[in-house]
Amino acid sequence: MISVYIADDHSIVREGMRSLIATAKDMNVIGEAPNGDQALAEVPECQPSVFLMDMSMPGCSGLELIEKVRRRAPQTRVLVLSMHREDHYATRTIRAGANGFITKTQPPGEILQALRKVAEGQVYITPELANKMAINALTGQSEELPHARMTKREYEIFLDLARGLSVGEIAEKLFVSSKTVSTHKARLMEKLGAQNISDLVRYALSQDLL
Repeated sequence: MISVYIADDHSIVREGMRSLIATAKDMNVIGEAPNGDQALAEVPECQPSVFLMDMSMPGCSGLELIEKVRRRAPQTRVLVLSMHREDHYATRTIRAGANGFITKTQPPGEILQALRKVAEGQVYITPELANKMAINALTGQSEELPHARMTKREYEIFLDLARGLSVGEIAEKLFVSSKTVSTHKARLMEKLGAQNISDLVRYALSQDLL
């Protein structure tokens, strides 16, 4: 039996995933959370086969949540269920330790299949993304979008700034100094050619990152 823990800040999504998983005879939901902090506290305790998580939630979330869950519950596989386009997020999530990435727009049957593959120890991405990654690897091409040139920490801070968090709030969230956050902010804004926070927000929206 594949045990699944669901983390998403939208109750309608959690309800939908519960109902979908209930139709599968080989799966069951053993827990759920509306935020990353609760999930991070409970997943290591219940040790689900698969941690099904949204990328954007209150508290610990995104790449940071993936990395912490993988450290604290190494036997649990991580499948990211996101509203964002696969080509913007999938590569970063896999590098952070996720075992799969699927968008919420995929058919229900595909989501169940992704859960099964991840639970079996496979990495799940769509054939389209696998083909793109293979071509890039063979040709030596890399992603050319400005945000793809950011480090993992710069990318996290970029998203938090675009979501309206202040430098002080981000520093507290990441357990670093405000000076460190400001340094990362300056570097990421240079990479994006941004002059202010409004530019960051416009860029994030134009790339479907929020």
